[in-house]
Amino acid sequence: MKDSEFDLAAVITDLDGTIAETEDYHRRAYNDLFAHLGLSRRWSEQDYAERLALVGGAKFAEIMDWLAVPEEMWDARKKTLYEWKSRRFYELAVADVSNGILPVRDGIVPLFGAIVDEGLMLAVASTCEKPAALAILEAALGERLFRKLKAVCSGDDVSRKKPAPDIYLMTASECGVDPRACLAIEDTSHGLAAAKAAGMSCIVTPSDFSSNEDFSLADAIFTTLASPHQVTVAELTGIHKAAQPH
Repeated sequence: MKDSEFDLAAVITDLDGTIAETEDYHRRAYNDLFAHLGLSRRWSEQDYAERLALVGGAKFAEIMDWLAVPEEMWDARKKTLYEWKSRRFYELAVADVSNGILPVRDGIVPLFGAIVDEGLMLAVASTCEKPAALAILEAALGERLFRKLKAVCSGDDVSRKKPAPDIYLMTASECGVDPRACLAIEDTSHGLAAAKAAGMSCIVTPSDFSSNEDFSLADAIFTTLASPHQVTVAELTGIHKAAQPH
């Protein structure tokens, strides 16, 4: 294999928690769903953090148990409830990103701008539903960077969610590159596991909800992409190269 065969060609980023601290908006949307259903249950930040590593289906399986829904009716009921929760998340998060209440995480915009200016592809692999993902990305990144995104793949594009590698494999395919030529940016251990299972290098910038997770698989960990310094494209290239098998 030539040294340059899997040189960095694309940077693929997660959305929730990585670009903006949107995870608590998912928690709030779930709690609004519970109220809508007449349930007295509420997920605290700790409750939600414990469930964050679970795929959406597992969260809704718990809700199905609370509602005593017969198993043969789970699929239809989960679909309806997921759509309600997703709409509520969209309303909460998009409004706050648009009006500046929910800021983009430090270092994101400068790094993403440098990535596209250097001629690398920039794409998104998010478990968020696509309409919400697109709206949040456009509001968070601005029109220029949003239009530079090579691909936006979302949770409704794949049947298996992170930590399965499907979303990352699909995004690499949409970019037209081998996954081994991609570096992922993640904030959670299950997102990290998904990227590594896809064969990508991966850096982690832990979010508020994921700071205590195990990131031992990461090729580098940064408090934020601006701390302890502004991460550069040259650094990403070096990290990616060091992660390649020799």
